[in-house]
Amino acid sequence: MDGLPAVYVEQPDEAETLELELYDGYSGLVVILNYSVFANIDAIARSVKLVNQGQGVMDLEQAMSISLDFPDFGFDSLYLHGSWARERHVERKRLAQGITAIGSRRGASSHNMNPFFALLRSDANERQGEVYGFSLVYSGSFLAQAEVDQYGTTRFSMGIQPFDFGWRLQQGESFQTPEAIMVYSAEGIGGMSRIYHKLYRTRLCRGQHRDAQRPVLVNNWEATYFNFNADKIEEIAKAGAELGIELFVLDDGWFGHRDADNSSLGDWYADLCKLPQGLDELASRVKANGMQFGLWFEPEMVSPDSELYRAHPEWCLHVPGRRRTEARQQLILDMSRKDVQEYLYERLSDLLSSVPISYVKWDMNRNMTEIGSAALLPERQSETAHRYMLGLYALLERITSQFPHVLFESCSGGGDVSILGCSIICHRPGLAMIQMPLNG
Repeated sequence: MDGLPAVYVEQPDEAETLELELYDGYSGLVVILNYSVFANIDAIARSVKLVNQGQGVMDLEQAMSISLDFPDFGFDSLYLHGSWARERHVERKRLAQGITAIGSRRGASSHNMNPFFALLRSDANERQGEVYGFSLVYSGSFLAQAEVDQYGTTRFSMGIQPFDFGWRLQQGESFQTPEAIMVYSAEGIGGMSRIYHKLYRTRLCRGQHRDAQRPVLVNNWEATYFNFNADKIEEIAKAGAELGIELFVLDDGWFGHRDADNSSLGDWYADLCKLPQGLDELASRVKANGMQFGLWFEPEMVSPDSELYRAHPEWCLHVPGRRRTEARQQLILDMSRKDVQEYLYERLSDLLSSVPISYVKWDMNRNMTEIGSAALLPERQSETAHRYMLGLYALLERITSQFPHVLFESCSGGGDVSILGCSIICHRPGLAMIQMPLNG
């Protein structure tokens, strides 16, 4: 799906796909509606591809992944909201005239509002009743809404957040929307939840970790914060091994001159003051205790106090002449840029090649502000946030394809974001974006 995560099949008879091609003779716009229907799972994958076959330039201002009409409005809406440390609160309310909408304008989806929405018949509960579920397989800003009109009919739509979005299509170019997964259950909320879990665990997750049992791990963060050395880390690993723990994960503070959270993001080189023999020697000491070795990264961020930022201040998201708003004393790298993607790929692949790392804790601790790119023309600035996501997906695919043995944890709570979802997950051969809607 043109650089986007998507569900898949392992055998041809698992699903059938219908493409409906619509043509607008006035503008020359071609819209291809894609429906994939699963044989043994009550789910339909829906996406849209827009192609400019006209004579000039087209500017997209909105591109929803799904639009679905119901003949009545006898539904309750159900969605998930929350914040840091209190994610996934269930909100249920009756549909009424007008629009019931949720979404994110943060540049990323979040646990403030999860990219999931359901329409329930009023008598539906956990075990019985009709439920229609909608989940967007996308990590960026989104919109989901149910609109009841004057005739009592309901139109549901879901896709990329139109706020601050735009995409310029030159003649012959196309734009692919993210995939929306529609689920129907006659067995209530629990039935819907089980369908999503089955589909996402078996036909969205990929790679050798998909069906594997996860290792029990210990992480040094609360034990040491930034104050550690190799001996202290080995001491924790040794105590963990005695308890039967299988994996040690070295958290924040191992790189640059990172003695607090105000510096060094982007400088992904071992701090030789803390680890004079480097990461490889520390990993060997951990492995000598019979444990695997894992490492923390926050690749999408940069500290203003860093060698990377001093060398490339243009690499962060920013608007010329405007302030660069910091959160957690950090800025966000512009992942729409190929040079930023290449730098991060080189640093991460070098570490994963030179150190026996079997686990990565990938963090993302703040949302986007001043969403602009120095690499894009003025008329394309509204493409920045979506191009960021495409750049992130491209980087993740390269890394996980090269290192399929590495298990990735999506750690993303500090900034109320879900850039990698909320689970340990796998895309292509390595990593995919999963937003689990409800517990089954």
